[in-house]
Amino acid sequence: MKRIYPEDKKKKKNPLVKEVWESKIKQRPSKNKHISYSQLSVYNKCPRLWELQYLRNLVPFEPSIYMVFGTAFHETLQTYLETLYYDKVKTANELNVNDMLYDNMVKAYKSAKAQNGHQHFTTQTELYSFWRDGKTIMEWIKKKRAAYFSSKTMQLAGIETLLYQDIRPGVKFKGLIDLVFYSPNTDRWTVVDIKTSTRGWQDRAKKNPNVTAQVILYKEYFSKQFNIPIDKIDVEYFIVKRQIPKNAEFASMQKRVQTFSPPSGPRKRKQVLELMNRFVEDTIDQNGQYIDKTYKCSSAFGKCDHCDVFNGVLV
Repeated sequence: MKRIYPEDKKKKKNPLVKEVWESKIKQRPSKNKHISYSQLSVYNKCPRLWELQYLRNLVPFEPSIYMVFGTAFHETLQTYLETLYYDKVKTANELNVNDMLYDNMVKAYKSAKAQNGHQHFTTQTELYSFWRDGKTIMEWIKKKRAAYFSSKTMQLAGIETLLYQDIRPGVKFKGLIDLVFYSPNTDRWTVVDIKTSTRGWQDRAKKNPNVTAQVILYKEYFSKQFNIPIDKIDVEYFIVKRQIPKNAEFASMQKRVQTFSPPSGPRKRKQVLELMNRFVEDTIDQNGQYIDKTYKCSSAFGKCDHCDVFNGVLV
């Protein structure tokens, strides 16, 4: 979705805010590979699965209601925030986000169904249940708006900001940042990734380096792309919860939104970049092409839950 930068003469903005908002990916030379966080994540789970999915193209597309809901909710929240920051709070609050979410879910479902050979993969009851959950989340966010999205102290600098930066010659990193905010008072930037979850993230997810690597990579390449000092960039996961435990003991468990900022200092960035460099060295040759070889499963048993379902069936 192409978004035109909304000029607001009443608010003085850092020129970089407009540059971030209008960022576009330059035409990519055909010989260059681009690597996404998703590829790195799959490889870290299981190199064999990465081979089957990206090198052999043998992993079939499997749509789900979770994917449909996530796509639709992202677009609905982003539209609400764009209206909030570049129009008026009143206008944003008057948006019929319920109908918007419904329309976005229908659109996402039709798109996924087409990619699935026009085969249905969920039910009307399930779609309605997820829409109802999303409706409740959006109502909660609108009520608690000032706690998360202050138009007085923060400027919305980017929605779906595209990153396209060198990892090494001939290999690019490609990423899409959900939200970017800028604080004129502190001269700091915040890179935000939206996650939809059933009941939120537990400690296991928060401590998983394969999960937290996403925003750390975004921080690294956002800094390079816009020439912003990396120590002026913060990162955050904005996690929305579809369900609240019936017997939630703590106030934090009753919230529909969970925010999490993983450590992203020099040591953490070094660790993540080492993972990325190791992945690139193992999978892409000096000509920028995938290395055609058999990749071993990370499991000591030669197969894992990630790749076993495809071994012997697709290969």
